[in-house]
Amino acid sequence: RKKKHSFGKILLLVVCLFAGIFLYRHFRAGGYWTIAVFGVDSRDGNLGKGALSDVEMLASINKKTGEIRLVSVFRDSYLHISEKENDYDKINEAYFLGGHEQAVKALERNLNLHIDDYATFNWKAVVDAINVLGGVDIEISDKEFAYINSFITETVNSTGVGSYQLEHSGMNHLDGVQAVAYARLRLMDTDFNRTERQRKVIQMIVYKAKHAGLSKIFNIMDDVFPMVTTSLGKEDILQ
Repeated sequence: RKKKHSFGKILLLVVCLFAGIFLYRHFRAGGYWTIAVFGVDSRDGNLGKGALSDVEMLASINKKTGEIRLVSVFRDSYLHISEKENDYDKINEAYFLGGHEQAVKALERNLNLHIDDYATFNWKAVVDAINVLGGVDIEISDKEFAYINSFITETVNSTGVGSYQLEHSGMNHLDGVQAVAYARLRLMDTDFNRTERQRKVIQMIVYKAKHAGLSKIFNIMDDVFPMVTTSLGKEDILQ
């Protein structure tokens, strides 16, 4: 009887142990991974203080399903940008004054959330990534077409990467410079539309990357990683 009783206790402990491991892995695999994404208007390659974060996004990744949701924070949002009591300004001023550290803290404080990681990139990083992937297909409206060629010229001059002018509105196959110019358009409508264009370009990049071979993914890592400052390692990004 004593042996049976001891065996029962051991069996119960083993069951509890395996159940605990299962539940730990289950809940650890759940939840969300939140990454602050900053795109800076940096003509000299600076990714820290002194750069204006024209793009501010939160990427929320569902750890269990892999679903990614992008939320834009409008750069002109009037928010509490530092720990000083009455220090309010446009949110992109937080990055300008204190780099990603101050910007992340400002987003956490104002939006009442926890940010796990951050990534900052400049225009050329996006240009090169899209060129490695072979470009993206995007519908250009008549209003957007009226302005995009001037933005293409400016982006060529800023990045040093060659491109060419578009000839028509409608569906266009955009190279890296043209896609960045499209994401920068802001004169014909509102910041709501501008951030929508930014998210559209990122969604197209993710779509192309998912269907690209590993060699292209590694090429992007090698070409783009030196132009990005981030708390993530290469292994995190590959995952």
